[in-house]
Amino acid sequence: MILMIIVMLVAFWLMSRFARKQQTRMLAEQERRTEEALVPGTWVRTRAGFYGTVVEVDGDVVTLATPLGDESLWAKNAILGAEEPPFASVQDEEDGEPSELLEDRQDAEAGDPADGERGSEPADDKA
Repeated sequence: MILMIIVMLVAFWLMSRFARKQQTRMLAEQERRTEEALVPGTWVRTRAGFYGTVVEVDGDVVTLATPLGDESLWAKNAILGAEEPPFASVQDEEDGEPSELLEDRQDAEAGDPADGERGSEPADDKA
């Protein structure tokens, strides 16, 4: 009975040791990829969800720029890694999908009679 408990404890210790080593390797790999991504002109995403391009790296401070050109300072450990922002591309707009959605929205806001009774006059309660 004691022998089984000892074997189970050793197995548990070995599994937790393996998991810790694997987690340490994954963190080191993520830090390496983040360091490689911190070159001027690269799009990055922060832990807060901010997307910006790297302007300058000075020690533990990274200067990020918005698409409008505004710059802000961020701690290096707040950067998750290189990631393109999820902006709609010009290609998508040329395909017609966003413009079709925009036309549908404009029709609904204008009170298109085909959308039901939106465009009709309010009913008069007095008879």
